[in-house]
Amino acid sequence: MSRVTIKDVARHAGVGLGTVSRVMNNHPRVSPETRERVLKAIRELGFRPNATARRLPRKAELHYIGVITHPFLLNYHSISERLRGIQTALNNSSQALELALFSASSAAHFDSQLQNITQANAVEGLLIIDFDLTDEQAQRLQQAHIPFVGLNHLRGRSWPCIGTDNEYGGYIATRYLTELGHRRIAYIGDNMVDEYGFSTSQERYVGYKRALAEAQIHLNSRYVRLGDHSYQMAYDITESLLRLAQPPTAIFAMSDLQAAGIIAALRAAGVNVPGEVSVIGYDDTELAMAMGLTTICQHLEQSGRLAATYLMELIAGGNAPPPVLPSAHLVVRQTTRPPMHRLS
Repeated sequence: MSRVTIKDVARHAGVGLGTVSRVMNNHPRVSPETRERVLKAIRELGFRPNATARRLPRKAELHYIGVITHPFLLNYHSISERLRGIQTALNNSSQALELALFSASSAAHFDSQLQNITQANAVEGLLIIDFDLTDEQAQRLQQAHIPFVGLNHLRGRSWPCIGTDNEYGGYIATRYLTELGHRRIAYIGDNMVDEYGFSTSQERYVGYKRALAEAQIHLNSRYVRLGDHSYQMAYDITESLLRLAQPPTAIFAMSDLQAAGIIAALRAAGVNVPGEVSVIGYDDTELAMAMGLTTICQHLEQSGRLAATYLMELIAGGNAPPPVLPSAHLVVRQTTRPPMHRLS
């Protein structure tokens, strides 16, 4: 008869390897219910740890929380804010937890990475940034006893997701501009459709359209400009907007990074911000604070901290519902004002 291993105990108890290890080492961050389930599995299977290994000098055990996202998202300022929140939560934890970063360059690569993660049992839990899960992928993680939490804007999913509502954020950004009196309002964002299923730009655009409709402002297709997510793209698009017979008096950028490119292009053309053109961004990153940019705060660092803290609770055997992130809100700084005709 083959020797019972710690993997057998984890499988029998329906938990991860790290949870079994914490129970065996009497770690406090395990719920009483989960602890009893593991101890029962140990008794039923007759598991006996290797005596020689137990006599060896023990170093501090390291366990990992995985983060998986697309490599191009690592260029987003919003990702660094989320990662900062995640790391803060890990630093504040009594567990010896480290961060393991996984990238997936396509939908197929994402699926392959999930398969590798579940087969290797390399992480205690997984944070999934912006990717969606199929039912089969979620089931695969559950069968491997790897708790998982999404850091995204997905709504109505059966698995826990933490993030704000993009459509609402786009709506309040544009509504603020209409309330200032602007009627020629442009939207600069990422391409609406991509192969990864990321719909951030489209969702914020829907909010933009809703605010225009409420203000009875006709949607001018010439004011909607899309491209790749970059400073340079936003700079180039702004130059083209300025060549219109009636350029916009306000621009809503789907990110703070793009807003920075917009403002640079406006100033290079001798256009005063906000005197002649108002600009509002999205994210409320440190870049926005440094620029004095009016923007939409989506609580990026807090979302990372909440998601990581909640994931650690799941790892410890908790089953509480996920925390609710505060709604996105407007942060008014120095890049918006009423249009010139309203000031005269």
